Amino acid sequence: MRYIDRTLTSRIRYYLGVDSVSAAYPLSHVALPELFNPRSHRLDASRIANALRIPVGAVAIAIGRKAEGVRKRPDAESLQTELGRLYRIWKSMVELYSGDEANAGIFLNAPNSHLENKTPLEFIRSGELDVLESLLTAMDLRQPI
Repeated sequence: MRYIDRTLTSRIRYYLGVDSVSAAYPLSHVALPELFNPRSHRLDASRIANALRIPVGAVAIAIGRKAEGVRKRPDAESLQTELGRLYRIWKSMVELYSGDEANAGIFLNAPNSHLENKTPLEFIRSGELDVLESLLTAMDLRQPI
């Protein structure tokens, strides 16, 4: 299965003409301030989990961290890079639906033929964010997949 996922990511990168997903990942235009802790002004794992409608433990798995630590300090500075990936994924989904978070949530939970009929949420829960980053980049750039 991981071979298939890597093949999908490689194919999307090939179409984009880039060597890495992060190099091609577009800067988004919609800000989602509700995902940031108002005191620390940092991304907050519990707020991201709430937006994605998943438990904080699933966010921890997605970013490769222990659930206890993420629950204890959901806006820790050490989590910001990984939380940034989830933030950009969710933000891109919301942008694709013109700011409509309800439709972005449907996209997140719907099987997708470009993801071998898996849901984007399955990739988040397994921590395979590269595939989603590649897909959303291709969709944003209107590239064939």
